[in-house]
Amino acid sequence: MGTKVGAACIWMLLLVSAIVFFGFAREASLQQKSRMSLASHNLSAPEAWRLYDSDPNHIWNRLYRALYRREARDGREYGYDELDPLLWPDTKYLLTKPAYQQTVSALDEFLSTHAERAITDPLKRAILQRDLWAVFDWTTTLLANSPEKLSLQIKLVEVIKRLALSPEQIAALPNSYVTAVEAKAFATTYDLNLRERGFVPPKLFDPEGPWVMLSARGGSPVASTHVAGFSGRSVFLVFLNLPQGRAETHQYLKRISDFSKAWLPDPKAPGRRRPNPELPQFPAGTQLALVREMALVDAEGQFRRTNIVEEIQIRVHRSIPRDIPDALNTSRNEARTALDVYEFKLDRPKLFAGESGGLRAVAAGETEFPIFMSHGIDVFEHSSETFSLERALRPTLQTCSSCHFQPGIHGVLSRKREGILPSWDLNYEADNTKSWKQRQFSWGLLQGLWNSRSR
Repeated sequence: MGTKVGAACIWMLLLVSAIVFFGFAREASLQQKSRMSLASHNLSAPEAWRLYDSDPNHIWNRLYRALYRREARDGREYGYDELDPLLWPDTKYLLTKPAYQQTVSALDEFLSTHAERAITDPLKRAILQRDLWAVFDWTTTLLANSPEKLSLQIKLVEVIKRLALSPEQIAALPNSYVTAVEAKAFATTYDLNLRERGFVPPKLFDPEGPWVMLSARGGSPVASTHVAGFSGRSVFLVFLNLPQGRAETHQYLKRISDFSKAWLPDPKAPGRRRPNPELPQFPAGTQLALVREMALVDAEGQFRRTNIVEEIQIRVHRSIPRDIPDALNTSRNEARTALDVYEFKLDRPKLFAGESGGLRAVAAGETEFPIFMSHGIDVFEHSSETFSLERALRPTLQTCSSCHFQPGIHGVLSRKREGILPSWDLNYEADNTKSWKQRQFSWGLLQGLWNSRSR
C-alpha cells in the first residue's frame, strides 16, 4: 500500500513539475513574442532618422525627430514612420524639459534659416506639413494653457504656412492608390485558401466597378467617428461590395433604405436603441473597405483633399453570426472569427522612393500603440515596472472588431444616424469633412495664427 501511495506521489510531483515547466515556457514564449513585436516599433539610433535627407542632421530630419520621437524608459526610441504622432490628450512630453527646448530649438532654426527652401520636392513638403499639422491639432486637445503651448502653436503654424503648396501643386501630387495598383504591388482579390494574404481591389474607385461608395444621410461624414478621431485632417471613404456585384449591392442598399424600423428601443437601457434583427442582412462573402486620404492646408489657408492614401482597411465577412451582441458585451471573439481583416498603411520611405504607391501591408501579428479610440492615455508617460509598453500594444488587425463587432450590416456603424446611401462623388465626402473641420476650435486657432502672422 505504501509503495502505491509513494508511486502516486511521485507521479503527482512529476505532473505538477511538467505543468509548471510548460507554464513558464509558454509565458517565456509570450514575453519573447511581445518583445519582438515591440522591437518592430523601435528605432534606437538618431542616425537612423534619415527620412527627408540622407544626412540625419539635416534640419528637416531633426525637426521631424523632435516632434515624432518618443523614448522608452530603457532609452529605446519609437515614432519613426508612425502614421500618427505618439501623442495623447494627457501627454506632457513636448511641453516639458528637455523635449520642449529641443523642439522649439529645431523650429526656431527652421524658421530663422528659411529651411522650407532647403527641399523643394512638393511630396516631401506635403508630408512634413501633414505631420506638423497633426502635432498642432494635438496641442489644441490639451486643457491647460501655458506660454510653452502658445509658443509651440505659433511656431508650428508658421512652418505649416511656409510649407504650404498651391492648389495646383496639391492636385498634381501622385495618386498613391493608382500607383500601387499599376505597380501590382499587392494581390488584387480575396482568396479563401490564402486568407493571410492581403489584397487591394484594383477597381475600388471605378464608378462602374463592383464597389459602391457609401454616404450618410444628413450631410455629415460617412465615417464621422474616424473623422473626429483624427481631427478632420483626413477624408474617409467607405465602400461596399456584395458577392453578386454592383447591381446587387445597389439593390441591397435600397432594401435597407426602405426598411422602416432599422432600430428598436433597447429594453436593457431606456433611451437607447438596439439593431432590429429583422433588418435585411447582406450575405456571407460581402466585403467592406475604408480608405483614409490625406488632407492639407494649401497656400491660401484652405482645406484641400489629396490623392495620397494614408490607410486602406478591408473587411471580408466570411460568415454572418446570428446573434447580435449588445454594446456591453466585451467579447469580440465571434466577430474576429467571422471576419478576415487586411490593412495597408502609408510608408513614407516607400512613398518618397516611388515604391508600391507608398503603401505597405500590415503583417499578421503586427501590433501598434493605441492612438484612435485610446481614452487619451499616454502609454509612455504611464509606463512603469508594472505597466510596460509591451502591455500597451494591441494587435493591429484586431482593432476593427473592437467597434465593428456586431454581425454583418449591424457592424456598419455609418448607418447609425439617418442611414446610408450609395454615392459616387469623392468631393462630397471631402466637402463634408471640410465643413466638419471648419467648425472645430483647432481650425479656428490655426486660421487665427495663420492670419495674424501674415499681418
